[in-house]
Amino acid sequence: MRILLVKLSALGDVIQTLPALALLKRELPFAEMDWVVEERNAQLLLHHPYINQLLIFKKSYLKAPEKLFRFIQNLRSKKYTAVIDFQGLLKSALITFFARSKYKIGFSNHREGSPFFYNIKFFPYPPDLHAVKRYILLAKKSLLFLSTGKEIEPEEETIPRNISLPESAPQFFESKKPYLILIPSARWKSKLWPFEYWEKFLVFSRDLREVLDFYFVGGKEEELKSFTEEMSRKYKGVISWVGKTSLTELAYLMKRCKAVISVDTGTMHLASLLNKPIIALFGPTSEQRTGPWSEKFLVLKENLPCQPCFKRDCATKSCLYELKPERVYLALKEFLRILEGKFIF
Repeated sequence: MRILLVKLSALGDVIQTLPALALLKRELPFAEMDWVVEERNAQLLLHHPYINQLLIFKKSYLKAPEKLFRFIQNLRSKKYTAVIDFQGLLKSALITFFARSKYKIGFSNHREGSPFFYNIKFFPYPPDLHAVKRYILLAKKSLLFLSTGKEIEPEEETIPRNISLPESAPQFFESKKPYLILIPSARWKSKLWPFEYWEKFLVFSRDLREVLDFYFVGGKEEELKSFTEEMSRKYKGVISWVGKTSLTELAYLMKRCKAVISVDTGTMHLASLLNKPIIALFGPTSEQRTGPWSEKFLVLKENLPCQPCFKRDCATKSCLYELKPERVYLALKEFLRILEGKFIF
């Protein structure tokens, strides 16, 4: 049996699909699993023990017909038992359509007209179902449809915690004392906690910085890099790794950290996959749909009437401006106390 998973982007969504892959592999241990993913998210899946072949799709193919044709040719060079569209958008549905398979599988309420390209459509998933559980639900329904003849364990037990990840230690990394990882960046501007709040939070946390280092991580955005490097110069125990780590290096660093403080972003889900304790700062999005799924986490938000709005841009960003630095500091202090099971600060 050979199954193709289609999940192109974004990073957080790819990470949240990995438990569904693990479920499929657990129930079909001898099946070959291939995965179609966009180039920028492929690093996390390279050499994954459950993936037989990784098919990398580049957005540039859409503007280069010859390269797109070659990609489709390569895609159609294998025949699959089933293709499962975990993305549920037009671009993923088209890839599902072009793949050679008897069964093209997805939910009937997938978006952008994608169900038109499926011949197996499952009943709609609940709109507020967490993404991880949604992908697991699709995997479970696919397994039952393919008649594995096996009972599948309850949903709570189908989120694997021992998923192996590629990782490598950064050359510059020297762990002198325990550390926290801070993730201030996200693709949506509306998800960002203000920089001035991060700084006030660092000021409040001076006692914690006596025993813990605070490491900022993120992409290569100049504004973010400039801010975090300034923080590392101004405050003891604050270090900027922004723009300095690959995804596999970040997995190495995150696996060894004490806890993670993050806005709603892809690397927060990497922390969940690694089952790290997480404090998540939520504004325009819903923690029911995309919140942390670690065993130990805390979501901080203000519960304003406008939340969640799911807007990428907001003129006021009241939901995150109302989330004050002192509250985050006090929540972190209590969170660490509970994790340690004793008063250490």
